[in-house]
Amino acid sequence: MLSKLSKKILHHSVFALTACALAIGVSGTAAANTIVLKAGHASSNTSSGQAAFEFLGQQLEEKTQGRIKLEVFPNSQLGSERELVESIQLGNVDMAFVSSAVLGNFNKEFFALDIPFLFKDRDSVYRVLDGEIGQSLLASLDKVGIKAVSFWENGFRQLTNNKKEILSPDDLKGMKMRTMENEVHIAAWKELGANPAPLAFGELFTALQQGTFDAQEGPINLFYDMKFYEVQNFISKTNHVYSPWPLMINPDVYNRFSDEDKVIFAEVVKSSTDYQRDLAQKADEKAVENMPNVKITELSPEQLAAFSDRMGPIQALVKKKIGADIVDRIVAEVSKS
Repeated sequence: MLSKLSKKILHHSVFALTACALAIGVSGTAAANTIVLKAGHASSNTSSGQAAFEFLGQQLEEKTQGRIKLEVFPNSQLGSERELVESIQLGNVDMAFVSSAVLGNFNKEFFALDIPFLFKDRDSVYRVLDGEIGQSLLASLDKVGIKAVSFWENGFRQLTNNKKEILSPDDLKGMKMRTMENEVHIAAWKELGANPAPLAFGELFTALQQGTFDAQEGPINLFYDMKFYEVQNFISKTNHVYSPWPLMINPDVYNRFSDEDKVIFAEVVKSSTDYQRDLAQKADEKAVENMPNVKITELSPEQLAAFSDRMGPIQALVKKKIGADIVDRIVAEVSKS
């Protein structure tokens, strides 16, 4: 028979084991209910997009008491922009942002945003993207297995090269130019006399360094973040296309959220959008200040007109691809004072 002391020790041991088992059970349940979102993008870990993802993740974790967390993979670690979109569809990546130009390959309505010289300033951009037109574009991705929730800002795109100052389309003649994998962009640069070809963004620095391409185009803040100033000496401020970063989430992941968490997610997406856009604008200013060895040319209205006047065939091409309605609606919205 057990002594009183042995019984007491046994009683406490059983109690401790039971408490431990209960604690493990509670911890396991909590872990099972925690959603860790895997987010990817193609820009650098110093970009405004990376900062916005970090902000979004922090806010999401705080407001959901740790139920939803975010793990971010920059620099194309999870694939090129096109691969990121495909991974969202397949569920291999939970969240991503990519250049809107890539999405034209998945839903042709996005080609409307690729018409050069469509937007005149950020006010007109935000009226379109945050209004009925832009929200309809985001919703149109539902039919291809993507839930798009906002437009972050990549910025107005500029023309850069390592050969000479570009003042007119004639200066582009025969120049080897990298573009995104987007037929409207390719057609536009051909119209301007360049020799364009697509290349994944993650491979661009090396291609510019090795002379595979003479020129490329993109926002100044991204040019700076990716250190393209080490291999490109000239920037012409053409503002030819405003490039948003549509923010996407896998629909199955989103549908796992509770109703309460869906409300929180919407709030956090809105606050992260305001935060990111502000960062992007400041990043453009910072980039210009920190590249004293790059010649940045402000084109006159007459010089810009020499580029934009050649875009008639491109607008016609887009209307033929997607119909005139959405293009005409954007033009009408932009034309408002």
